[in-house]
Amino acid sequence: MFRLFGLFQRAGHELYLVGGAVRDHLRGMTLEELPDLDFATSALPEESVRILRGAGLPVFTVGSRFGTVGTILDGEGVRREVQVTTYRGEVYANGSRKPRVTFGTSLETDLARRDFSINAVAMTADRRLVDPHGGARDLQEGILRTVGDPWTIFREDPLRTLRAARFIATLEMRPEPEVLEAVRELAGQILTVSRERWLLEMNRLLQGVWVESALGFLADTGLLKHLLPEAQAMVEFRADQGKYHHKALWPHTLAVVGRTPPRLAVRWAALLHDAGKVTTRSVDAESDVHFYGHESAGADLLDDVARRFRFSKALWQRVRSLVLMHQRPALYEDTWTDAAIRRLVRDAGEMLGDLLDLSRADVTSHRPGVRDAALARLAELEARAAELARKDGQGPLLPKGIGRAIMAHFGIEAGPPVGKLKARLEQAVLDGLLPRNGPSEKYVEYLERAGIALPDPVRAPA
Repeated sequence: MFRLFGLFQRAGHELYLVGGAVRDHLRGMTLEELPDLDFATSALPEESVRILRGAGLPVFTVGSRFGTVGTILDGEGVRREVQVTTYRGEVYANGSRKPRVTFGTSLETDLARRDFSINAVAMTADRRLVDPHGGARDLQEGILRTVGDPWTIFREDPLRTLRAARFIATLEMRPEPEVLEAVRELAGQILTVSRERWLLEMNRLLQGVWVESALGFLADTGLLKHLLPEAQAMVEFRADQGKYHHKALWPHTLAVVGRTPPRLAVRWAALLHDAGKVTTRSVDAESDVHFYGHESAGADLLDDVARRFRFSKALWQRVRSLVLMHQRPALYEDTWTDAAIRRLVRDAGEMLGDLLDLSRADVTSHRPGVRDAALARLAELEARAAELARKDGQGPLLPKGIGRAIMAHFGIEAGPPVGKLKARLEQAVLDGLLPRNGPSEKYVEYLERAGIALPDPVRAPA
C-alpha cells in the first residue's frame, strides 16, 4: 500500500487513503487487515493509468469515465482490490441518480461531496488523519451525521437513506435528529433507486451485528413500507398471537433476526419467516389462535420480495426453503422415528445447519417456560441427526444403476416416471422398508409388490 503512495508522489501527484478504509482503521482494524482500499488523487484517470502500468501493476479502467482506475496489490500473502479516484466534485441533475462528474482540485473538495462525516476522512502516507468534518469524533461517539444539509444529501442520492440504515447495523451508529427527520420526509424517494442497489445495501444491513436497530430505523422512518411492505404489514399487525408467543409479531421478528448467525440466507429467512401470519390468523371454538399454512403464505411473499430485490436464483431458493421448513424442527418429539429424522435431513440437505439455527432463534423468543424445553428438543434432534449420519455414512440411498434396472424391468424409457419411481424407493429406504444401497433386485421387487401403475405413454415401443 505504501508503495502506491510513493509511485504517485514521485510522479508529482497527491494521493490519500480515503473513505471506509480510513473509517475502519479508526475503528481498530490494522491497515494490513483492510480488504479493499480506496484512494483519492490529484492525478487525472489517464495519468493514474500511466503510473500504475509503469510500475507493472494490473489496471482496470471500467470506471475511468467517473474518474476511477482499479488495480490489485499483492503482498505478504494478501491480495487486495484497490481503487484510485481523481478528486471529484459531483453535480446531481434533478430527477437523476447518476451524477454529472466533475473533477475537483483538492482533497477538501472531494471530502465535502461525501455522504456522512464518518466517510469524509482521509489519511496521508505518514498516517496523518485529514478530518475536516469531524468524522473521527462522530465515529467515536456513535453519531451518524451527514456532510452538510441532510435533505440535500438524500435528495442527491436517495440510496443514502438506506446506507444510513446499513451503518446503524454495521457500526452501531445513532442518527442525529436532523438525519431522522430528513429520512422520514424523503423516504418515498427510495423508489427512484435501482433494485440492484437496494439488494446490495440490504444484504450488508442484514449481516450487521446491530441489525435489529437498523430494521427499527427502517420501520420508524417509513423506508420499510416502500422497500418491504411485507415487513411493514408485520409492524402494523397487532392481533394476539396466542399462548405460545409473548411478543407481538414485529418485535418477535426483530428478536429472531438478531439471534440468527449473520449468514445472508438465514437472516433473510428470519426476517420473513412469519410474514405469512398476517393473512393466516384464525381462532378456533376454544379461542386458541392458529396460523395454519403461514409457512406457504410466507414463501409466496418471499417470491414477491425476491423478484423486487432481484435475488440471485440460489439465494431465492435457499431462503424460500428455509421459510417453508422453519417450523419442522420445532415439532420434534423424542417419539420421532429414525426414518422421520432422515426425511427431515434429506429435505433440508446441506441447509440443515441453517434450518436448525433459524429454529433455535425462533424458539428463544417464546415464553420463558417453553424456551428451555424447546431448545433441549432441538439439541436432541441435532444429536440424533448427527448420529444417524455417522451410521449411514456418505453412501447413496439407492445402488448405482437402479434407474437402468427400473427401465429394463418395467419396459419404460428414461424420463420423469423413472425419477418418480426412484423417489418412491428413497422414501421406502428412509421409512425403513428397504435397506440402504442394497441389490437392485430388491428394489425392483418392492415396486412390483407395491403394484405401481405406469402410464402407457412411457412404455418403450415394442
